[in-house]
Amino acid sequence: MTKLSVNIITLNEEENIKTCLESIKDIAYEIIIVDSGSSDRTIEIAKKYTKKIFYRKFDDYSSQKNFALEKSSGEWILSLDADEEISQDLAKEIKQAIKKDNCNGFYISRKNILLGKVINHTRWSPDKHIWLFRKGFGKWVGEIHEEVLVDGNTLELSGSKIHHSYSTVTEFLAMTNDYTSKIALSEHKKGHRFSLFKLLIAFPRSFIGRYFMKMGFLDGWRGFVLSYMMGIYRMITVVKLWEISQKKLQKEKV
Repeated sequence: MTKLSVNIITLNEEENIKTCLESIKDIAYEIIIVDSGSSDRTIEIAKKYTKKIFYRKFDDYSSQKNFALEKSSGEWILSLDADEEISQDLAKEIKQAIKKDNCNGFYISRKNILLGKVINHTRWSPDKHIWLFRKGFGKWVGEIHEEVLVDGNTLELSGSKIHHSYSTVTEFLAMTNDYTSKIALSEHKKGHRFSLFKLLIAFPRSFIGRYFMKMGFLDGWRGFVLSYMMGIYRMITVVKLWEISQKKLQKEKV
């Protein structure tokens, strides 16, 4: 029997984690959870499904997921976010996929749900990445918006996993504050710096690209709201680049 390890990283996911775990409990040989300090009932709920729960202080997404990978003993790895679930059809497809000898990784598409509806455009679809791969042939790279690099042949599954991304604008704005800080710091490390030109084009380039070029208007009012908020997201990132530079200058003067 081919063994499948399911990897999940968590932080305060009590509202989502049960749905996620229920969707994979029948196909997982083991469930590996790496938590970065949840203060809600995430761990309490997770303990009903697995004993393999580890704590690791968060530094970046790839490091968290590679840590989960190291703790896995299965021949195949399925990576899920705590706010995701898989359908019964995809579960059956995964069972068959991991029996293949001619492939080391599988692309799986993701249906992103925003404010109660699947987003089919606006650069949130198609959202297709490698989330199923053979252990020893794949590794996570990238501090933010991490990806799996697979050594060997890859194929694509027809099923999609379901991502319950943001059910409220409040959740989206909380994400914006968190992610823009991480992205700005990552860009600064790469040598990117603030400029007035970047600030001026950040919003219109993001909004026009999503709403018009990526046909966000076909997602109705949600497409407009998403395009607008992602424009703000990008503009905030540029401003935070400026903040990081100012803090470094102040430290140098001391």
